[in-house]
Amino acid sequence: MKKLITTITLLFLSPLIFSQQQESTSDSESTTEPQTARSTIEEISVTGERTTYSLRLEIESAETEVYSLFNDLNSNDEFDVTCEEVVYTGSHLPVRTCMAAYLRREEARQTQNYIESLSGGSLGAPGSGALLDRASIRGEALEKTKAMEQEMIRLAIEVPEFTAALKKLSELVGALEARTKN
Repeated sequence: MKKLITTITLLFLSPLIFSQQQESTSDSESTTEPQTARSTIEEISVTGERTTYSLRLEIESAETEVYSLFNDLNSNDEFDVTCEEVVYTGSHLPVRTCMAAYLRREEARQTQNYIESLSGGSLGAPGSGALLDRASIRGEALEKTKAMEQEMIRLAIEVPEFTAALKKLSELVGALEARTKN
């Protein structure tokens, strides 16, 4: 019976004793906390290998950033680059195509000329025109392409943000090329 009373007493008193021990422990922890907070914690970074798919997504994002910056900064609206997903005839896979405004207009003009040639329009007998007349593209479009390249070089020299975006894109493309060669 005496053991039963002792056990019951201990059961009732143990939560009180335990809570006092926790308070004294938490008090001692709170005094050591500022000391721990002052010590520096080493940072560990783990970089996993990117998949080819994730690299391609990063490249697309970096391209979008480069072209967006270029469009905002360049001095000629004909140089503005837009990207779109194109599904070519005979394929079901979309391909991202980025092109300057002057090239899109030239492509549309060449396509219109080709369609007119198919119907025997103002260009002669049906089918006499070529879909893409490289001789006419070489002239004005080539000059605009050279001017656009010069504009891009100028911006890369003058605008650090544009330079950083180009560098990032270049590194990602290099990483993808290294991945696909192996």
